[in-house]
Amino acid sequence: QPSPAAVTAVRPAGVYPAAAAPGETAWIFGLSGVAPEGKLNVGGQAAEYRLDRASGWLAFQVPQRAAGGPQRLTLRGAPQSLSLNVLTVPPGTDALVYVRPDAARTVQAEYTRRLQALADACARTCPAEVQAVLNRLSAQQPPALAPLAAPATGQGARVAPAPTLATRVPLVTLTTLKAANLTQLLNPAGRPPAAPSESICSALAGTVPTAGLPLGQVLTLLELIFAGDLQTDPTRVGWPNQATDPPYAKMPPAQVLARLLNLRGGSGRGVTIHVLDTASATEDPFTYSGQYYTVSFTDRPHHGRAIGELAQAVAPGAELDYRQVCEKDGTCSTLKTVQALCAVAADARRGGRHVVNLSLGGANPTRGLELALREVTTLGVPVAASYGNRDDCARLVPGDRCNHYPADWTRAYEFGPAVNLAARSLRATMLFSVAGWDVATGQLATYNRGV
Repeated sequence: QPSPAAVTAVRPAGVYPAAAAPGETAWIFGLSGVAPEGKLNVGGQAAEYRLDRASGWLAFQVPQRAAGGPQRLTLRGAPQSLSLNVLTVPPGTDALVYVRPDAARTVQAEYTRRLQALADACARTCPAEVQAVLNRLSAQQPPALAPLAAPATGQGARVAPAPTLATRVPLVTLTTLKAANLTQLLNPAGRPPAAPSESICSALAGTVPTAGLPLGQVLTLLELIFAGDLQTDPTRVGWPNQATDPPYAKMPPAQVLARLLNLRGGSGRGVTIHVLDTASATEDPFTYSGQYYTVSFTDRPHHGRAIGELAQAVAPGAELDYRQVCEKDGTCSTLKTVQALCAVAADARRGGRHVVNLSLGGANPTRGLELALREVTTLGVPVAASYGNRDDCARLVPGDRCNHYPADWTRAYEFGPAVNLAARSLRATMLFSVAGWDVATGQLATYNRGV
């Protein structure tokens, strides 16, 4: 067993920022007795590191081929708990912030001052790249904030009362920022608790332009200086998943499902299927006229409509509710997805039976999506989350972790007693991870978490 002194020495070790894109710089702090330069691994990808003299941190560039999402960092002499969320969002993606209602005034009044206070504290002890980000970020105006979800209205609507949040003293203040440096704030032992996970639907939301700044640093810095009051996400949540070549052209959905799954359609009467995707009933006039894949998809504008056609083949009596969260270029908005889930939760509170189809996702976990899914599943609304129509993990190497959110969160949404099935203890879940058709092999996809 290591001595108590040794345990104390490695416990504060961590990674800054918490997320970074390939090609960007990240650092490991809090290590001692490690060579000033050498090699480390991000998942299964190798990278070189060097000592930053000003901070004492070990700097490395995220490998261009690093797998997306949370990846383990391995380095001789470092604890095995180090990880980095490798961002897979497009360049220029901005930061989305969720703010507690009782902290909105604090965030807007102290936004610039807190960033500048941390910049001053970091002037001689932080890497030059971090100082540059703090200085540029502090020159921006605070984000405009608006309620994330408008209250439900309409005749007979039943709306759950908004939580009453007492105004309180912020966990981080200008005084503590001026007295601390970035390493102290990053130390898990001295860091204030994260923002409470009360209803995400009651939060205020705003966008912080990255303006060419590293998105991961922007996300991490804002959460540090407003700990307990603010949480962050990239503004992009992923992409809708579809195959580029239809495996069964001009075949009705019911026939495809019967052939592949021996599935017969039921009724679905009294159920509303909420399709969160690219299409809406009014904005996307494309229909299949009872035929599946009458045209080859070269773009994504009709992906949501295709999902609706499949849903109607299974449950012809169900009502379809299209909610546009993705654009036809294949990009999906984090804010629109969270807002759509909050709207589903409001519908569920009014009554009726509801199901959500979420045919989108990506390698990066997003806090707002996680909390919004919690909102609908606790109301008894099951969600089907896509793990993709192709093997996103095919190019990965041993050591890489294959991630696909929100489908990877299925275990976090389990409920009820455990049951033994094929010598495994399982629990029912409200979040279903669904793999699609693997065009390359001509079989139903069975994607794995690792390589």
